[in-house]
Amino acid sequence: MILGIDFSLTATGVCAITNGEAECITVRSGPGSEWWMHPERVGRIADKVAEWAIPLGGVPAWTIESPSFGSKGQLDKLYSGWWMLVDALMGRGWDPPLRVTPSQLKKFATGRGNAAKDEVLLAAARRFPDVETRNNNETDALVLASIGAAAFGEPFAGELTKYQQDIVDAVRAGGKDKK
Repeated sequence: MILGIDFSLTATGVCAITNGEAECITVRSGPGSEWWMHPERVGRIADKVAEWAIPLGGVPAWTIESPSFGSKGQLDKLYSGWWMLVDALMGRGWDPPLRVTPSQLKKFATGRGNAAKDEVLLAAARRFPDVETRNNNETDALVLASIGAAAFGEPFAGELTKYQQDIVDAVRAGGKDKK
């Protein structure tokens, strides 16, 4: 099984690819905007992800969207939560994830690294018409899982374009894609 995770403190998108089939969910977490609430909140997110994923196929290989260091806003909360989630899942015996930058995710889906969220949603719906996603978080998780599937040699994403293969190679190597 390959898992894609689009982490958010409010609505984390998760998509599992098992035997060529994809299933996506959103893990919602309650309020708690103060920094000292993050460990418990992120722990609950990790619990829900693991409780959903493990029965689908055991401890998965997984991909996660890395933080966007160029974004504006309250990034300290997002970055700390991202690391807490990775640590919580690895603490359950999961291998380190493949990290996918936001621009790699967008480029893999649309061909452009600066595509809008709705463009990613439309491109994913065209490429994977049999997969139901209910929001942008699940769509991003689907794209992340398909990158992971390609990186781990699991059949799902179909034929890749050159730029998609470049992204898969870069993600597999732990670095950035060629411009």
